[in-house]
Amino acid sequence: MSTIPDEPSKPKYAQGHSASVVASHMSRTVENSASFLTPHLKPDSVIVDLGCGPGTITRGFCAFVPNGQVIGLDSSDAIVEQARAVNPASEYPNLSFRVADITDRLPFDDASVDVVYTHQTLLHIPSPITVIREAFRILKPRGGMLAMREADHVSIQPESPVVEQYWRHVFSSFRGMGAQGDGCGRRLHLWAQEAGFDRAKMLVGAGATVYTAPEESKWWAGLHVGRLEGEIGEKWLQNKTVASQEEIERFKTALKTWGDHREAWYGLMQGEVICWK
Repeated sequence: MSTIPDEPSKPKYAQGHSASVVASHMSRTVENSASFLTPHLKPDSVIVDLGCGPGTITRGFCAFVPNGQVIGLDSSDAIVEQARAVNPASEYPNLSFRVADITDRLPFDDASVDVVYTHQTLLHIPSPITVIREAFRILKPRGGMLAMREADHVSIQPESPVVEQYWRHVFSSFRGMGAQGDGCGRRLHLWAQEAGFDRAKMLVGAGATVYTAPEESKWWAGLHVGRLEGEIGEKWLQNKTVASQEEIERFKTALKTWGDHREAWYGLMQGEVICWK
């Protein structure tokens, strides 16, 4: 394992790290976001989580690799500090977090890692193939795994043209910063092939994140209203993603109405791919 020091980098993250954004990240766990990977883990695996956020998924891997290591990487100093605070070494002795720009050379030696994992990360990156190629480099030969779970598209019920327009704005804001946006899930295996993985050594599938009425839909709608009231709303106005504050208010009203509906249902289709080196 490399001993390259932690050197903070500041790649742009379109969603920012407001309380409403971090709250959605905190809801992610191994059970709801990495169950496609856990059957393949070994007790002594070394796992690197790219774009780990507050570490709620990252720490979940620890129980599956009691004799291994789990390392979370994130570009935000504040988020890494939070991850270290809420996941103390006294409870997770095989867990660590580091500040690193995953769009640059990863801070590990060639062929030194058993598993690289990404979730809702590559869609925020302009050049995902570069990241996947770095994952290929650090993975051990004959068994090293890259596991990716990335968003593809959103569906909601009941239909709401205004809420659907909101989601189009969300993904277009990613693309406006040069990132991938929606449709990533269906392209993961193609990107992996371009990065050097063999299609014959891939498991290509899909999963979904679902929130339903009454409580989950209200919570999810509330988080997005919070985003519009804070950093994301400000960015959208500055970047002309929306024409006016009135448009933001229209999105907020529609989100609240949808979240309160007794038939509210939100589904995010996620591509899930495991690549063996």
